[in-house]
Amino acid sequence: MYAHCWLALGVDHEPLSLVCTGPVSRETGAFDLGLQVVDAYQRRGIGAALVRHPAQYAQDRGAHTLSPYTEASNQPVLRLLRRLGPVREMPQGAHLALRLPLGVSGLVHRPS
Repeated sequence: MYAHCWLALGVDHEPLSLVCTGPVSRETGAFDLGLQVVDAYQRRGIGAALVRHPAQYAQDRGAHTLSPYTEASNQPVLRLLRRLGPVREMPQGAHLALRLPLGVSGLVHRPS
């Protein structure tokens, strides 16, 4: 299975952000999460809004966890992820492997 990516464009058709997700090869039920937002457009809610789509996409394909990986010093991403739900952080040198459970994060719509 491959990763799927979505690109958000501004009114001038310039890229504003990119978000990708796909299964983690050695962790059943976990989907990788990659997110980038152009510096000038950060802190506007774009990242939070964009994470919801791949979260739903992952859960629809059997995932229970999103698995972002970032530099431990990347405070904007860490603040965003911590706001989205309970995050388990696993230090790996200067980086963090994170786990964001989909079932308790409020990121995805639960069937009623």
